[in-house]
Amino acid sequence: MTVHTLGYLGINATDLDEWRRYAGKMIAAQQIDAGDDLLYLRLDDKHHRIAIHRAEQPGGRYYGWDVGNQRELRELEQRLAAIGCSGTPGTEAECRLRQVHEMTVFSDPSGNRVELFYGQKSGCPFTPPREFGGFKTGVLGLGHVVYVSSKPQEMLEFYDVLGLRMSDYIYIQPIQSQSYFLHCNARHHSMAMVAGPMDVLHHVMLEVHNLDDVGMAYDIAQRMDVNITMTLGKHTNDKMISFYSQTPSGFELEYGYGAITIDDEDSWQVVEYDDISFWGHHGPMRQPEPI
Repeated sequence: MTVHTLGYLGINATDLDEWRRYAGKMIAAQQIDAGDDLLYLRLDDKHHRIAIHRAEQPGGRYYGWDVGNQRELRELEQRLAAIGCSGTPGTEAECRLRQVHEMTVFSDPSGNRVELFYGQKSGCPFTPPREFGGFKTGVLGLGHVVYVSSKPQEMLEFYDVLGLRMSDYIYIQPIQSQSYFLHCNARHHSMAMVAGPMDVLHHVMLEVHNLDDVGMAYDIAQRMDVNITMTLGKHTNDKMISFYSQTPSGFELEYGYGAITIDDEDSWQVVEYDDISFWGHHGPMRQPEPI
């Protein structure tokens, strides 16, 4: 058994108004206010994909993985119990907020709240706030999350039990940076992690159908004076063309187009790359080299 997709995210924020501005103008997400302390972001026909919760400290709050049905949820519970990881059933109130039928809550080795669920509810048709070609979701899920983790081997073992499989690695020799990329469906990676001294959400990726929408979002971000943490560029491993910006919750958001997919698991070759990008992606994490 394996998780099928990354289904939804929960995020903490101190200022929901900043998220409304950022999500509506730049991301092109449809917004649903659910009271003073909760904002839903819609990216497709699901009720929501991202929930923004008002909180004292910003950052990642929870990560929902779709297991398909009740039978698969029970089997994954048993597999996690076998490695000493016990879960807690989600309450009715939690399931209602997530708009899912049932979920079980676990904590991964880095302390991230992992919610295994099934029965994610759909809503009305997606209506973006501006001219927009849509997000690439569906059977590929929401997108991907990338963590910094001080326990990379334990994390690999945990997500292996959930059925995530290695896509490839990136090892950058000068700074001795090791990154791991994992997939659960045809999306090149639904989760990745960078070995580091702390445990924190690094970024979330949203993929769009049209390259023009990446360019439009890039222009809008600059006009809004959003902090662009990595300029437009193309990654080596998944071939995505994207840029990164700082969200109102502090972590980064990658906005991209054109990633390759793993359509044949049997023929896929796991390789190691020595750089993150063919071109671009300059910024605080990566300075352009002199010509």
